[in-house]
Amino acid sequence: MVLGAVRTAIGGGLTEEDIRLISNRREQLQKFKRLLNDPDYFQQEESLATTRGAEAVWQAFFETNQWIFGYGLNLIACESIDDGKLERITTGANIFGGAGKRIDAIMRSKGLISSMLFCEIKTHDTELLAKAPYRAGVYQASKELGGGVAQVQKTVSKAQQLISREFLTRIYDDDGTPTGIELSTTRPRQVVVIGSLREFTHNGAVNPEKINSFELYRTSIQDVEIITFDELYQRACFIVEDR
Repeated sequence: MVLGAVRTAIGGGLTEEDIRLISNRREQLQKFKRLLNDPDYFQQEESLATTRGAEAVWQAFFETNQWIFGYGLNLIACESIDDGKLERITTGANIFGGAGKRIDAIMRSKGLISSMLFCEIKTHDTELLAKAPYRAGVYQASKELGGGVAQVQKTVSKAQQLISREFLTRIYDDDGTPTGIELSTTRPRQVVVIGSLREFTHNGAVNPEKINSFELYRTSIQDVEIITFDELYQRACFIVEDR
């Protein structure tokens, strides 16, 4: 009855699968929000994770909700490389050679020819800036943020060394079977998901020196996009709620 009423209201075209999809994404948004804002809930999820550590909680969540990365990291729709996991091996026994260094998420843009996107996922509690100012009003990037940027850059560099002779590369299954997927290897996009902008607030007020230092740092990194977890959450809200 509800489905019929909604179809009438919007002029048809809505299926039961559409409703299930919308409902599930709303539920996952609520989980995303709780993981960000409820430390007890996050600790509970961490205790249930098959792999220990806070990063494992986020890895599992994004593996289940790849749509957040697909629409949330840039304006070009993306998807996992071959309908598989986000986390893949990119050097050693890897997806480029068919038979190693892991990246938390490797994706491809959706189009006639796909381009690659590499992503490192840290945690929402990871510090973005060093606690103490380097000079008055000047804050440097934290060790974790600088390390995350260096990590994704190194992973991309190593992957490109394997495939640098060609502008396009083919993707293979673990047993060496070609998947039929070809990727552009020209300057893959690089993303680090880390921390929260709440770090720059105190008693509801924003510290202008800290946010300024952070924005200057992340806009100066030419090849790596730095996205905080709360920013990613808001992008996910826009996808589902259109607001």
